[in-house]
Amino acid sequence: MKARTAIIIGIILIVILGIGYGVYSYSTVKSNRLKVQKLAQKSRANMVYIPAGTYTMGPSNPDWRAGNTYPPHKVTLTGFYISKYNVSYGDYDIYTKSTGKPYVDALGKSLNVFDRAANYPADVLTWYQVNDYCQWLKKKTGLPYDLPTEAQWEYVARNLGKKNWPFATNNGKQELCKNFPCEKQFGNQKGNIGETLSPLPVGSIPCTPMGICGLSGEINIWVKDWYQWDYYKNSPVDNPQGPKTGTKKIVRGGGAGGSPEYNHNFGRAGIEPNKKWAGFRCVINTDTPPDKLGAYAVGKQP
Repeated sequence: MKARTAIIIGIILIVILGIGYGVYSYSTVKSNRLKVQKLAQKSRANMVYIPAGTYTMGPSNPDWRAGNTYPPHKVTLTGFYISKYNVSYGDYDIYTKSTGKPYVDALGKSLNVFDRAANYPADVLTWYQVNDYCQWLKKKTGLPYDLPTEAQWEYVARNLGKKNWPFATNNGKQELCKNFPCEKQFGNQKGNIGETLSPLPVGSIPCTPMGICGLSGEINIWVKDWYQWDYYKNSPVDNPQGPKTGTKKIVRGGGAGGSPEYNHNFGRAGIEPNKKWAGFRCVINTDTPPDKLGAYAVGKQP
């Protein structure tokens, strides 16, 4: 009798635990699904429309020229959208949890707890990781998300390609401790002009007049193109996409505390795409006007 009672109690407990686990699993799946939905909506809401235009890519001032930024050349871009902010760790974590991708840790870079906070830019990623994120958003939303090309990046960083706009700030100048990070903004962290400091939280640096924040001075940024040292000599005029193949991908922008030579809008570097090197932001490649793209497409208009 006692044995039968014990068996019945055991069966009841197993059923209760099974139901509890099922409820927990359903609740977790539902919670993750809602987070993904909110991230997709936020990503669209943060997109700023960039009108079509023609500009001279590369520095007009010889003082800013390097061998891989010569010669200056005309580029014409169709309209597109670009995210107002770099992707944060909080947003990237929603993506990795949803897709089962590995959690991004501090491997290969010395990060403290503040650098890895949800509101800090995700900046120890490979090119493949950042490209996958934008393609994931494309699948989730049906919108043509992608990484920006370097021509798109420079056009935005130079405030629609303005000639005398060497820094991606609110006024085109690098003014330390005003519109660009400096040592005293980082507490006890040491660093001087020319040294790389840890990033500030996303959105800490004053935005450009178009409303785009952190293009330079926040983190290094991956773009779509393969790197070729002399690509500017053969770049097409209309919507250049970079070389068809290569061994390195282009990194633009610059980290906090960098010197003017490191953070100006013309610099370009080639980095192996499997290196955990930089952060990113996505674009939506369509010239559909904001009022027709959808309710979540907002941003400053020129």
